Amino acid sequence: MEYYNQVFDPSSEVPDSWTNQTFEQCTFKNLDLTDAVLIQSNFINCRFENCDLTKVPFKNARLDDVSFADCKLNSVDFGLCNPFGFHANFRNCQLNNTVFLNRKLKKARFIECSLKSAQFLKCDLAGTQFKECNFDSARFEDNTLTQVDFSSSYNLELDPDTNRVKKARFSLHNLPGLLTKHDLVIIS
Repeated sequence: MEYYNQVFDPSSEVPDSWTNQTFEQCTFKNLDLTDAVLIQSNFINCRFENCDLTKVPFKNARLDDVSFADCKLNSVDFGLCNPFGFHANFRNCQLNNTVFLNRKLKKARFIECSLKSAQFLKCDLAGTQFKECNFDSARFEDNTLTQVDFSSSYNLELDPDTNRVKKARFSLHNLPGLLTKHDLVIIS
């Protein structure tokens, strides 16, 4: 079934099944979707506001120009999403223990997000902005981080030898996390 330009919230009727659905220009507000199965669904130019999507399976789901604001997306594997047209932005979201594997996230925006223990593996993050994000125990491996802005984020650890970091922006307080593998003692 296809849904166009609809708002789904606790006072509205929500789909009986979230699988194999197409949502275009829809808004999802204040929903607990932790039991939803979003397998093979399409979300095109949609917005999620204050929703709980913890551990939601997005297997083969298409996320094309989707924004998440004030959402919980803990333990979501975005690497299982359909790679075609994948583009998502996040504002004030919990993305702890999430996985981004082989994702093209060029010029994505992560604003004031918690990315504790998140994994970015083999992603193209060129031009992405991470503004005031918490990267405690996050893992970055084999990524393109060209022109990524990490300058206001914190608890960042990544190895510049295993990621392409040309013209990436870091602040002075990020430097210890870039030198972790060298086991240096840095005094400020």
